[in-house]
Amino acid sequence: MTAPNSKVEPIEKGWSQLNALVDSLGPGGLTRSGADGWAVKDHLIHVAAWEHSLIALLSSADRRAAMGVGPEPQDADAINAAVWNLHKGKTPEEALAYFRDTHAVLVNLLRTLSDADLQLTYNHYQPDDPRDPGDNRPVVDWVGGNTYEHYAEHVGWINQLIESSAAR
Repeated sequence: MTAPNSKVEPIEKGWSQLNALVDSLGPGGLTRSGADGWAVKDHLIHVAAWEHSLIALLSSADRRAAMGVGPEPQDADAINAAVWNLHKGKTPEEALAYFRDTHAVLVNLLRTLSDADLQLTYNHYQPDDPRDPGDNRPVVDWVGGNTYEHYAEHVGWINQLIESSAAR
């Protein structure tokens, strides 16, 4: 079976790397936290929340509502803080389930889209919440940024968190 679009394969490759790191830590390792107060489980929730945002984007739904935050936070840092605050009480098991369940929904959605679908603009998918009318970037830019590129960032940060917590 071939992938319906060229993004499923790099997404699954990046996901496998992140998921292998998570599996290597075990449930107890998900509570390790860094100097910023974020535990590994918080990184997983963060990734899942942005995947929810991507699901909403591709479904023409409200991205902030999909993340569980209201319209108030406008920039990424404020949204990230709101997501962290919303989920900080989750157990490692709840965080892991949210992380994995969200990813499964996203991949199922992406498998229904072609490369041509992913070349449509952000504004095509979000007519009720358009970006700058002159911004004609394809939605595939958000796909990479909220999946495999995002996973790689968090693999690095989780590895740093593990190293710093081991040094304490």
